[in-house]
Amino acid sequence: MIKRILVPVNGGEAAARGVRYAAALAARYKAHIIGLSVIDVRLLENPFVRDIATGTGTPPFLNYPDGIAAVLEERGRAALETLQSECGTAGVTCETSVATGVVPLEIVERAELADLIVMGRTTRHGERMEEFAGSTTESVARHATVPVLVTAADGPGGGGCLAAYDGSPHARNALRTAVEVAAEWQKPLHLLVVSDTPQPLLDEARGYVQSHNIAVEYKTRTGKPGGQIAACAADCGATLIVMGAFGHTKLRELVLGSTTAHTSPARNRVWTMATK
Repeated sequence: MIKRILVPVNGGEAAARGVRYAAALAARYKAHIIGLSVIDVRLLENPFVRDIATGTGTPPFLNYPDGIAAVLEERGRAALETLQSECGTAGVTCETSVATGVVPLEIVERAELADLIVMGRTTRHGERMEEFAGSTTESVARHATVPVLVTAADGPGGGGCLAAYDGSPHARNALRTAVEVAAEWQKPLHLLVVSDTPQPLLDEARGYVQSHNIAVEYKTRTGKPGGQIAACAADCGATLIVMGAFGHTKLRELVLGSTTAHTSPARNRVWTMATK
């Protein structure tokens, strides 16, 4: 049961999308939101900052880092105020905090007493920007001890749930999560195996799923897992992809977007939940 949702904010468009989604999800679950803004210590220690300071004759850690820290903190607090406003509109409770450190590490640590992390994903920047912005998302998804929901939508919508299964321990955890979500939200479940020899994996997954009272459709594909999963989600109208953060599937392609995902009309409606 989801009762505590951690939402990292940074003042950006993608994070704001995560805030809106988390508020809508918290209203559905009657959950409490934990808003977190992290001042990235790596920016304060950036060699570029030191070079500027040296060139102007200013002590490097006297003015520039303090100024950057103040700007980042102001931006983070403004984003947290927006989160509080969204929570108020949605009728859910929230708490907020500002931390300084390595962003993914701080998020993962604060999430140890949460049930879910919700992070927004950009929908309009170029591939290079997505790789830069997405490094935090990927790192969090790979190291968090709770599920991480990455969304390009403003809130939960209709459509089914797609579970990608490759037989790894993390995929088994993801399958349990997918079955729970499908049952609780009354969503149809599409179970996908991407493999040249899918039958053993299908039989394994079916053995677990068939004991639950949910509608399920089994699918198989061959090829690169990331692209095939995104394509399958578009074909079956799934608006939730549940997959393991590790295993044979490529998390980066699903979180940040493969070529197929970028060209899919469902790209901006799909949200991905990665479980460890």
